[in-house]
Amino acid sequence: SCLDLSSHATSVKDKTLLKELGRNKDDYDKMISLCGMKWMDVFDIFPSLSGRVTLSFLLSSMKMNHPRSYSIASCKTCVGSSIDLVVGSFIFSRGGSNHEVGVCSNFLTNVKEGDEITFKIESNPSFHYPLDPNAPLIFICTGTGFAPIRGLLQMRSYFRSRGEKMGKAYLVFGSRTIEEGLFEDEIENFITEGTLTDAFKCYSREPGKKKQYTTDIMKTEKVEQVLAPIIENGDSHVYVCGSAHMLEMCKSVMIEMASKFHVSKLIDEGRLHSDVFGALKPVGSVIGRSRSASMNVGSSVIGRSRSA
Repeated sequence: SCLDLSSHATSVKDKTLLKELGRNKDDYDKMISLCGMKWMDVFDIFPSLSGRVTLSFLLSSMKMNHPRSYSIASCKTCVGSSIDLVVGSFIFSRGGSNHEVGVCSNFLTNVKEGDEITFKIESNPSFHYPLDPNAPLIFICTGTGFAPIRGLLQMRSYFRSRGEKMGKAYLVFGSRTIEEGLFEDEIENFITEGTLTDAFKCYSREPGKKKQYTTDIMKTEKVEQVLAPIIENGDSHVYVCGSAHMLEMCKSVMIEMASKFHVSKLIDEGRLHSDVFGALKPVGSVIGRSRSASMNVGSSVIGRSRSA
């Protein structure tokens, strides 16, 4: 679009730069890294375009805004006609003093009770609770990746309340800081009532302490001694929720813990379940994230789901 835009620019400076960006991919990529080059930025970067670009040109040149997927964070048996979502409000900077926000996450964290939202539910057939309630389980997640695991734990809590016997279940959970306190109360409650056998927590931004990620804590002797026998158990199920990169790292650590044979069996037999995202982060640094409250279907306040 840069070459096309150059024909609309009235200043020599804007016209020349747009032509250079349109012809040289390296220059274009460098500009993207510096300022993002979103359409909302173009008229600030190239002021002579103001009032010169037609609406039809903009609509034909803009990329479609792709759907955002959010994992359902509740069990229907437990919450009825409600659906819970966990949404991290994404706030970032591309340098300078201006802060920007994620389009959908900011929208969802600012909706009011009663607001109507158009959404679509999609199922993830491979992400489900095991048919055998005695199967030993491992849950691995970070931050808002707890969402789909929360739904499974609610289901497990429901089965426990009915007196069903269940195998052991361990959670490996990572967040930024202890103070952030993501789901701390719920995790402790799941442990107290017996839904979780234990939880291993780590923090990547805890002041005064070395960064520790989920894969780091999995490598510690204490945690490895607990998880390795479960991975080697032919009836076990492992759930990983977070980034696609984290999933690959977890696979590598599990291979170190047990063996490639046992991890391959998990995958081949459909006992390794994942609900991950792989989108690239926006250029710049994350300024902050916030957790939203649960959202209720009765008020039509939900977003698109990644797992049912």
